[in-house]
Amino acid sequence: MSSKHSIILQFGWLHLSNFQMLRKEREMRKDDALRFLQEAKVGRLGVCQNDQSYVVPVLFVYDAETNAIYIHSSKKGKKIEIMKANPNVCFEIDQMFEIILNKSPCNCDVAYRSVIVFGKASFIDSPKDKVKALNMLLRKYFKEANSTTSPEMANPTQIIRIKVASIVGKENKKGIKNSKRSGKE
Repeated sequence: MSSKHSIILQFGWLHLSNFQMLRKEREMRKDDALRFLQEAKVGRLGVCQNDQSYVVPVLFVYDAETNAIYIHSSKKGKKIEIMKANPNVCFEIDQMFEIILNKSPCNCDVAYRSVIVFGKASFIDSPKDKVKALNMLLRKYFKEANSTTSPEMANPTQIIRIKVASIVGKENKKGIKNSKRSGKE
């Protein structure tokens, strides 16, 4: 495979050398993909066990310092059980801006951006690390909140940490207005 067709941003154990983006002109720059990962409000966590996929929407925060995604969860449930058996996960975010109509229905398009992350999930047990992750989530979703969590508050929750192994971003800027592109919808 030619290196000009490879879209891999490799961070560790996973290398997606067989993955090729068909629309190379839509590839996002690494810094844009990471910025979108910090901005997005909802992500989709994909897990797999015994040839059965399971995808669930989640609230999350990306921490550039640790190159990891943190997700707040219950300590029990389907995704938890699957990740205990298979920690290899996929994480996706996307944003659709608008449908671009054309006189010919087959030439319609969509203005969008999306990022796919592959990584390995682990569970945070340390009260100190749980509090740190929960406080990052609070700052992301509740900027006006002045409170922080405590180890006692964090105890009944499960924090999932996804160490980013690789990231791929794709976007179609065609038709995107500046206010929409910057996330001010």
